[in-house]
Amino acid sequence: MTAKEKKGILYALLGGTGWGLSGTCGQFLFSYSDALPLTVTIYRLIFSGLLLIVINLISHPQGMLDIFKDWKTVLHLVIYAVFGVGLCQLSYLSAIRYSNSGTATVLQSSGIILVFIIASIMQHKAPRAVEYLCLALVMAGVFLLATHGEVRHLYLSKEGLFWGAAAAIAVALYTLLPGKLMPRFGTSLVLGYAMLIGGLILFAFSGDARVLTDTRPVTILCIAFIVTVGTALGFGFYLTGVGLCGAKKASMISSIEPVVATLSSFLLLHTAFMPMDLAGFASVILGCVLLSAL
Repeated sequence: MTAKEKKGILYALLGGTGWGLSGTCGQFLFSYSDALPLTVTIYRLIFSGLLLIVINLISHPQGMLDIFKDWKTVLHLVIYAVFGVGLCQLSYLSAIRYSNSGTATVLQSSGIILVFIIASIMQHKAPRAVEYLCLALVMAGVFLLATHGEVRHLYLSKEGLFWGAAAAIAVALYTLLPGKLMPRFGTSLVLGYAMLIGGLILFAFSGDARVLTDTRPVTILCIAFIVTVGTALGFGFYLTGVGLCGAKKASMISSIEPVVATLSSFLLLHTAFMPMDLAGFASVILGCVLLSAL
């Protein structure tokens, strides 16, 4: 392994760690204050988007407005901003509020299976045996998280399960909707514009939820941590890792996100996890990592 690849793995690891810690920070925020997931999503998207745009303006100032020259491209960007980025962040934070950061992150990670299924259908390609195994592992893990193995009993709240499933679907949309936008205009720039546009649209239609009523220092610090470490730096580190060691390896390394979210939720917030929860986590993470390695 070259020094470049080692550095890429480190960056991808930092990116996944930032994402996982931001989930736990969100869990603390919702337990500490009356802030709504929609409110946090709005501020997260707007300020993270602005940060990424400024970073691109400093590092690659050329062609910053090229994406707005064609109305079809602008429409594509807006659709991605609302149904990809916006829905992804809102559903994830809502899942955290109604469960915990570890469970929400694992459920969200299962969205990779939906991406795989959709891609297989579009490519008219039958899954291989190992891919069926990955699918079975993820489905078994979600089943254990929701029921602890008891078919007639739901251990995860209905709201937590709903928003967790929505987060998985949103991850699939987030992955598939950008299409050729990112290869054409750059991943970080497209993501920055999408975050800003998605945040502004949510702000315009959110009514009273756009107002952050709790302005205590701890609340502001939590949101600032989610914006900087969990979003701008998280994606920045991850994308740097992709450039150094490749997308496949970086995506596998960043799968540490649910592990970090679970451990930090347990160690910092003393969240209780049952053995069936841990078994479900392990099953989903194993399925996702194996699928990413194919």
